[in-house]
Amino acid sequence: MDGTPRLHETPPAGGEAVWLRAADEVTLRAAFWDARGAARGTVLLMTGRSEFIEKYYPAIEGFLSLGIRVAAFDWRGQGLSDRLIENRLPGYIDDFESYQRDLDTLLAEIGRRGWGARVVLVGHSMGGCAILRRMARAERDFHAAILTAPMLGLRFPTLAAPALRALSWSLSHWRVGKWRVSPRSPRTAADWPFEGNVLTNNRAEFERYAALVRDHPRLALGGVTWGWLAAAFREMRFLRRLPPGTVDVPTLLFSAGDERLVSNDAIDAFAAREPRVEHIRLADCRHEPFVELPPVQAVLWREIGGFLDRVLV
Repeated sequence: MDGTPRLHETPPAGGEAVWLRAADEVTLRAAFWDARGAARGTVLLMTGRSEFIEKYYPAIEGFLSLGIRVAAFDWRGQGLSDRLIENRLPGYIDDFESYQRDLDTLLAEIGRRGWGARVVLVGHSMGGCAILRRMARAERDFHAAILTAPMLGLRFPTLAAPALRALSWSLSHWRVGKWRVSPRSPRTAADWPFEGNVLTNNRAEFERYAALVRDHPRLALGGVTWGWLAAAFREMRFLRRLPPGTVDVPTLLFSAGDERLVSNDAIDAFAAREPRVEHIRLADCRHEPFVELPPVQAVLWREIGGFLDRVLV
């Protein structure tokens, strides 16, 4: 990509946006904020599906206020990173293992900057999948982890999930794998109504997200493709089958009390077999704790602050 990448709207002060090239030649947009004062460690912030750096400005500001450096990026296939198919709007990935190349790239850049001593991976929803996949590797290149609403299962009607799993597996092997699952016109965050949304009770943050997409259409991502759905089903099955004790670093996991998108049953089952996971369910919270109402965020940041005090010593 040509030129210096932009951070739209008003980012937290001191950020630097850069292009990074993954090993398979995919270009990623990344941004870095040094700590304010003596750095206690580095957070690598991993968004959920369809999201991008700008949505997480409040979270970035929160970590900076705790004396933490922050690295953030757009996953391949979304935000301003390279899209993987010609049509920018459908969400596509061949395999979730591909996301590990993005993590390799960001962790290498964190090391190059001399920030790699104490790295905490922070992942929301799909980003949580990437962290747990990383934990399945033998080597460790991070110090601790924070997960919010990790995507270990999706909320479907009981009979719909097996049918969708089988259909997506079949269709993903053909060109149809790059077709959107929904035949309706694509909708992005700019089109979603606040009423009845599954993401947050915070209207101001919901509308800020919509305005970012409306004002900067290249950030937009629509519904998923059959290929993405098939890859997601494979990944969630793989993660649910990880042996107990896979989580071998301190890990703080938040689930949402009013979750309507991912499966809390799958999260509960995972946390119950992992003694190093500290699991907190946030009352009156929908899928996205980092952009919830102030009472939820107060609990979230109190617990994150305490966790970081314990692990960054």
